[in-house]
Amino acid sequence: MSSKENKFEPSNGLKVAVHFNIIAIRAVAQELDMFPEVLAEKLDRAGFALTPDPFNMSSDAGKVIVLQNKRENSNISLVKEKADE
Repeated sequence: MSSKENKFEPSNGLKVAVHFNIIAIRAVAQELDMFPEVLAEKLDRAGFALTPDPFNMSSDAGKVIVLQNKRENSNISLVKEKADE
């Protein structure tokens, strides 16, 4: 049996997922003003894929990040210098 007879045939679901990811990467890359192939490489290295966001979770996550940043910086306080008397 030759290896040509055992050719990999991806499922339709895999094909659809890859093509969806292509559309998503192009859309995000356009918003970021970067080349889609660069974004694809960075997503690959980070181990993430783009998915639809029907419930605006990205917006909510952004708001939480802002609050977390404020909390991290809330420990900073100004110390008034004593006035020369």
